Amino acid sequence: MKSVRTVLSENFFRRFSEVFAPHLGPLGIDPRVLERADIEIPGERYVALWEAAAQPNPNVGLELGIQTEFDDFGALGHAQGCAASVEAALRTLHRFIVVFAQESLFDFTIDAHTVMVEYRIVAPTILQRRQDAEFAIASVLRMLNLLTGCSLRPLRMDFEHPRPADTAVHKRLFQCPLYFNQPSNRIHLPADILQLPVVRSNERLYRALEPYLERERQERSVSDELLAQITRLIAADMSSGAPSLMDICERLGLSRRTLQRRLKDQGIEYSALVEDVRRELALAYIKDSDYSMTEISLLVGYAESGSFTRAFRRWTGQSPQQYRSANPPRP
Repeated sequence: MKSVRTVLSENFFRRFSEVFAPHLGPLGIDPRVLERADIEIPGERYVALWEAAAQPNPNVGLELGIQTEFDDFGALGHAQGCAASVEAALRTLHRFIVVFAQESLFDFTIDAHTVMVEYRIVAPTILQRRQDAEFAIASVLRMLNLLTGCSLRPLRMDFEHPRPADTAVHKRLFQCPLYFNQPSNRIHLPADILQLPVVRSNERLYRALEPYLERERQERSVSDELLAQITRLIAADMSSGAPSLMDICERLGLSRRTLQRRLKDQGIEYSALVEDVRRELALAYIKDSDYSMTEISLLVGYAESGSFTRAFRRWTGQSPQQYRSANPPRP
């Protein structure tokens, strides 16, 4: 099952070409990302590129995130930089993130005391994603600092991934309590940042950029969002046995006939989709985790490892052990 979601190169990869250039070939990424702003990188390869870049520098996501400039993200970055307010910049990021990255979602909530910005990847089969998360969250803080001309201090930071062995860089950059193994990646900030003036607000330029971003948003919005929803539901329940078609219908509030028709319109059989999700999860667990083969067979819905091994040979022509030997988990 191939992801249709991509990330655009924009100016970011040109500016940090020395960090990423050594890893493009092994990951099958078009080397023109270092020269052009319009090259699309498959979402899963984009995240894998960050993890590869972390081998020589485990804090690469944080360190590059806190160096980003608005120009690194093309029209989306420029629109944030000239937004009328901090809240308008956050709304711009939330609405138009797809223009830069179709794999990613930004959201934010406001209450009486805090603003909470949340970032997450939508693909359930991307397991190793620390660097992408840390880059995204550090970039948000950098954006807010550039907007306001202040050095903002978060109230707390949440990360999905486990606590790294060394968090010295996290502490230096964020200067706030850090929480790991959290449900999502979040930056918590005082609500009064919304009242801070934007130092380079330019309403005229924003009005010029917004129609372009809207056209790009509509063009790059993934047309099979229903398929993505179904995929996430299947992946979430795989360890206890894949949900039935009727289970999915109930959760989505659709009739069986409607859902089958929607899948048929895309040339998809539900049973084949379940098999695709099972296979992609198995490959991800073997490559990107240290679970044993018995544990992985249970996680992807096989009660005994022999059945899992036979299925895996059917998918790849290799045993799970052979595949892991050729694709060892990243440290």
